[in-house]
Amino acid sequence: MKRKTLFKGIKYLDSVTMLLISGDIYIVDGIIIETGKNISVSNDVTVIESEHLIAFPGLVNAHIHPSKEIYGSILDASPIDIVLDSVHRNNKIETPEGQYIAALKALTSGIQKGVTTFGLFTSRADDDIKAAKFIGCRCVVNFCQSNTWVGKGHSPQNSSVETALDKFDSALSLYQDLLISITPATASELSADDQLLLELHQIAKKNNTRFILHVHEGKIQVELHIHKYGKSGIQRLADLNILDQSTTLVHCCHLSEKDISLLKEAQSNIIHCPVSNSFVGAGTLPLAELMNNLNIGLGTDAAMVNPGNNLTFDAMFALYHHGDADFNKKITATKALHFLTEGGAKTLGLDNVGKIKSNYKADLIFFEKSKIDTDYINTPVSLLKLLNNENPSYVLIDGNEIIIDGQFAKNSTIENDARFKTLRERVKL
Repeated sequence: MKRKTLFKGIKYLDSVTMLLISGDIYIVDGIIIETGKNISVSNDVTVIESEHLIAFPGLVNAHIHPSKEIYGSILDASPIDIVLDSVHRNNKIETPEGQYIAALKALTSGIQKGVTTFGLFTSRADDDIKAAKFIGCRCVVNFCQSNTWVGKGHSPQNSSVETALDKFDSALSLYQDLLISITPATASELSADDQLLLELHQIAKKNNTRFILHVHEGKIQVELHIHKYGKSGIQRLADLNILDQSTTLVHCCHLSEKDISLLKEAQSNIIHCPVSNSFVGAGTLPLAELMNNLNIGLGTDAAMVNPGNNLTFDAMFALYHHGDADFNKKITATKALHFLTEGGAKTLGLDNVGKIKSNYKADLIFFEKSKIDTDYINTPVSLLKLLNNENPSYVLIDGNEIIIDGQFAKNSTIENDARFKTLRERVKL
């Protein structure tokens, strides 16, 4: 039997104006069928009088390393090499069980703040995906494969091109379902030779998904790449003809004018991680210069470089960090709301997520008017403030209730919090 629900008389976010409008939302089997005023439905539809609710599309954290949640707040702002050294001292606690506990904690914390879709970057997919499936969130798993390393410090796990492709095919057959998508990825422009870059990009094109990699994450990374290849990572991708709309780049916070020109021409996708980039002193994405040409999403990255790991704080930080000395580089709250929703979804290759509109997935978050501050008004910046300050009372993912009255439908998440606390106590500072 089909699940049919009408939210009647609800206020919800209009993704064009980024303002609240009043109307009805009609959902059937996890899909938004219709929005508007005075929608007529048949007698078999559950009608929920919703004047007391405000609905937003579920938020999209386009880039997160969930198993790194155990390292949150272990350092003040620090260079990336010091951050990674702190992580490597604790490798022993990153067992499969530890990874699952940390990933589940990261995902549940995000959902409590209204995130319903995650761009989950991992080279050890099994336990991260296990956590995602348990809690029922939507995930695009960026399954990381690397075959070289020309950077400094600890190398990502490497394998031959053939083995990397076999691993991806295996993950695709094992894990892809209605909520879990598997996309090819590599750690960075320093972690893959030309052949692997071309092969992973071809997989993305063939599967109509995205090829995702960290790129230009600071001056040192760019200089190391130029020393090896004689050109920047962006320029190398362009020369290989893989800088295009199938490619999503994470960070891009140290760009030359030539890099910026290539990005605009290619119309690639970018995931901006403003708090992480500031934390490690990597630089600042020239967001205002690129946001009208490219799909832009927001990500929290990893807890050791983003202690709050709170997506809406990243949005607020971006709003005021950009253009601190030049008003022409400012972004608007309207843009920030777009990055949090539809923009983030598109960077992950999801075309039917991030809006309250017909034919979009019913990934929705609901706030009860009586349980939030009376301070908010109907402007984009005030709505962004609401998302940052408040927690939703109800969360739907694919039409399924994940949070009810502020609590997870699965009570066993409380048990995981206790296990996570024990795991955190083992972290060596």
